[in-house]
Amino acid sequence: MTGPRPAFAVSNDGRWRLRTPDGTPFLSVGVVHADDTNLRYPHNIDLFRSRYGGSRRRWLREGLVHDMTSWGFNTLGWTSEYVSGTGLALDGGVVDLGHSDGLPPDDLAAAGVPYTLSLRVAEIEHWNGTPAYRDPRAPAFAQWCDHLARTLCRPDDPLLLGYFLVDVPSWYRHPTGAGYPEADLPRIAEAYYGVATEAIRRHDPHHLILGDRYGTRTGVPDAVLDAMAQYVDVLSVQTFPGPEPRALEESLALIGRWHERTSRPVLIADTGNWCPTVMNPWRTGSARDQRERAAGYVASAEAFTERPWCLGWHWCSWLENPHRGFGLKDPWDEPYRDLTDAVTETNHRLTRLVQGRTEG
Repeated sequence: MTGPRPAFAVSNDGRWRLRTPDGTPFLSVGVVHADDTNLRYPHNIDLFRSRYGGSRRRWLREGLVHDMTSWGFNTLGWTSEYVSGTGLALDGGVVDLGHSDGLPPDDLAAAGVPYTLSLRVAEIEHWNGTPAYRDPRAPAFAQWCDHLARTLCRPDDPLLLGYFLVDVPSWYRHPTGAGYPEADLPRIAEAYYGVATEAIRRHDPHHLILGDRYGTRTGVPDAVLDAMAQYVDVLSVQTFPGPEPRALEESLALIGRWHERTSRPVLIADTGNWCPTVMNPWRTGSARDQRERAAGYVASAEAFTERPWCLGWHWCSWLENPHRGFGLKDPWDEPYRDLTDAVTETNHRLTRLVQGRTEG
């Protein structure tokens, strides 16, 4: 008989930690929305061809992984990128933001760094202008989840961190007016998580299930949290608190309450800030310039590290495009040095700090 296949795991010795397949503590410091679609616009596709030969694999190896690891990032998070539509519906309005499929699993696996995969089991995203609230108790939902799991799961890959489900799900108060009946939500959520995770476990019993990527601004009903906690290994959260005084602390307090209710460790699966740029001069409401973005990164990363429930954070985003409007790199594949220099120092310092706590 063979033993369990090597996979990332979570542990709690007074502080929640991710551990690599060999048991080493691992602070997941990741980047999100790193997709080569951002280098295929008319303004930069010639650069993509001249610098990387028009090859995604070459860009991954010579561009993305080289830069992100030198800056102290160690994980490829959610790679689907926002490529159409405008706005982020922060005021509760209806938007329809088209997203790319993200990097293919084989290419992610070939990058040579820890990575995540996404199984979009339902189309109920807050940013989705045409959501589809299919009943997870119906046989069709189980068939769909099994299709995704048997197609996308990679049970033998030690670099795979785990599986996300849906991005910013809106359960019963979607901006379009759609949603599941609130009174029936406990049973619906129970079926949703039970069926989805059973499909994953059928095809991969080893890797972590990172669950949906809840948003602190959109919220999540208690009934959903209670159902999720029975089936999911990690509570994944997005938070974009902005520069207002106390905003970060208020967001972390909310996440802390979700953690206490579910007893699940937390991955900050998407967080970031922005400022006006040459391509996106209308980007307001966060920082004034890249130096202020850097200060915001340092403050957020330090606050995340202080929380004993936090497994790490994934920064939004990699390369600025005309739609998302912010990134660690500008639209021509050059780093915003006022930001990335501070990011590099912070990532290395905090990773050493967490490692030192472990060794001590």
